[in-house]
Amino acid sequence: MLSRSEIKAAIEKAPAVAEAVKKLASKVARGARLPATYSVKNLDYNAQRELERLFGTIGHRTSDGRFYISILPIFLERSVWREALEYFGLVKEESDSEDEDIFARLKLLEPDLTPLIDALAADEEVVRFVSNKENRKDWKRLFISLIERFSSPKCGLITTLSQLGSDWFGDSKKLRSGALRRQLVVILAILSDMDREEERLVLEGALIVDNPYTSSVTFSLPITLIMKDGAVFDYPSSYHARRMAVQLPLETVVNIERVEWDVKPLAITTSENAAPFANMVAKGAACVYTAGFPSLAVKVFLNKLSKSGSECVHEGDADLDGFRIATEVGNCIRLKKVVAGDVLKKASLDAGRELTSEQMKRISAFLFNPKYSDYEFADEIQSIFKRGRWIEQESFTGVLKGREVKGGEK
Repeated sequence: MLSRSEIKAAIEKAPAVAEAVKKLASKVARGARLPATYSVKNLDYNAQRELERLFGTIGHRTSDGRFYISILPIFLERSVWREALEYFGLVKEESDSEDEDIFARLKLLEPDLTPLIDALAADEEVVRFVSNKENRKDWKRLFISLIERFSSPKCGLITTLSQLGSDWFGDSKKLRSGALRRQLVVILAILSDMDREEERLVLEGALIVDNPYTSSVTFSLPITLIMKDGAVFDYPSSYHARRMAVQLPLETVVNIERVEWDVKPLAITTSENAAPFANMVAKGAACVYTAGFPSLAVKVFLNKLSKSGSECVHEGDADLDGFRIATEVGNCIRLKKVVAGDVLKKASLDAGRELTSEQMKRISAFLFNPKYSDYEFADEIQSIFKRGRWIEQESFTGVLKGREVKGGEK
């Protein structure tokens, strides 16, 4: 942090520091992006040393007397400047006037993002939100902070809604729920060309989670984990040998450098549902539990398995969500087979459970959405729609062995 006391002490030792720091703070207040290197002409050596101390790096001078200092990535975070803005009386500059066109203002600040800003300016949800002048300052800060995150070294790091709320607004609860959280999802969805109604997917696509310890992956595999700090953990193999499962939180998964198989890399089986997964574990299969739609922890783990040379057989319900889950799994690791497809081919027309009217509406909307016109499992979903029935994963064994389950009874 550029604390008020540190700035004051630096200025008392070298008054020229005031103008140099205020110019940077003014850029932050206007929402402008800071340069990678900042230069000041005719700066005395006392001020140079104080600037170097404040910004945590060593600068250099050129023959024309100009002093250059690098702006480290941490100073691209607006929250770092909070006390500096207050010290120089620049807080009011953050406010948007009642009549200001914030989209036009943003295009001046970020001309390269004009297409994105135009898309947001035409979006009904965004327009409705910023039509309330009291929301404009928060929305503008949200947009600028989000763009800064994508352009900083933190872009590839997993973070939480609480951390972003604290960093960007000084309030860890600001983005956990409510209208501003929804605006975060809308901006990200437009930025990444995703469906805004799939909030979990949109946020996870930007590596944003609610809690890195409640997102986890459960598996039973004969593998050894090599961590980024060099630590080696072979306990997953011991658990697998005893027909037991291991559960790791996202915070641990992201610190895995690589996965090493204690046997030749196997084709793992991913299971959507718990009971079939438990059966797989009991039989000593190499398996991973997705727990419905895979969490970010599951996705990251599957990606690491993919890099180890493994591929995947997915087993999940033969319904719309079951195939959508298979798609998400396939985005992380190569799909060798989706068992639900085989089940649909072998099952009689009255096998499984009748689709509800709501399920029929969802499937119909999915099939007629142009976005999914070339969906890889469109034929299977069309088959489910024509049957008017779906088949639970728990029934697959019976269907594949010719003992069909009807009416959902097992």
